Amino acid sequence: MTNFDVEVLLNIHDNEVIVGIALTEESLHRRNITHFGPTTLRSTLAYGMLRLCAPQPSDIIVDPMCGTGAIPIEGATEWSNCFHIAGDNNPLAVNRAANNISSLLTKSQIKEGKLSWGLPIDAIQWDICNLPLRTGSVDIIVTDMPFGKRMGSKKRNWNLYPACLWEMSRICKPGTGRAALLTQDKKCFTKALSGMEHVWRKVHTVWVNIGGLHAAVYLLNRTPQAFVHPSGQDKEELLSAKND
Repeated sequence: MTNFDVEVLLNIHDNEVIVGIALTEESLHRRNITHFGPTTLRSTLAYGMLRLCAPQPSDIIVDPMCGTGAIPIEGATEWSNCFHIAGDNNPLAVNRAANNISSLLTKSQIKEGKLSWGLPIDAIQWDICNLPLRTGSVDIIVTDMPFGKRMGSKKRNWNLYPACLWEMSRICKPGTGRAALLTQDKKCFTKALSGMEHVWRKVHTVWVNIGGLHAAVYLLNRTPQAFVHPSGQDKEELLSAKND
């Protein structure tokens, strides 16, 4: 369809009907992104994941597997009263994220016609299984986990997912922390989460379509249980993903 006056989207799910009207002529799914990677997340989906966590002023929001930085960049744009940290173990991904942040800052300065103080965001290269963040220092974690298709492998996910969830539970604030985690490897994620009910509680699951793949966003709450550092064999098993 071309040359239409109004675009209306109708979603029907069971007994719920949602009607949407397009407010822009161009799609917003690539807004704020200029440097793309192999699995760049749509900006619209990144916004939706952040909104599920209801960010509050002064919250520290972390994407530990940021890729090109779509989630933290969207967060810094829409929730500028929070601080956003973008991290990844791949130096190429961190470089793309940094370039996207720089491009967004330049775009903001041109739009306002003056120098800006910057954006509440930073990018860093790190190991997801050994994050350089203090225990209980993060309010919200939002990330797109590797599906095991274009990035990583489903076999590696069986070790990676438990290690990631455990490290995320360490940095997330007990009692008030929350997380929105996207994955298409639902079987592996469910298995990993089943062993961590003392630190993570699943609140809701939102089903999404990612390029034809049936994926899910898991909304988790951090339980009041204080984090206890593992030792001996338990620690070796949790960190085995690093040596897999």
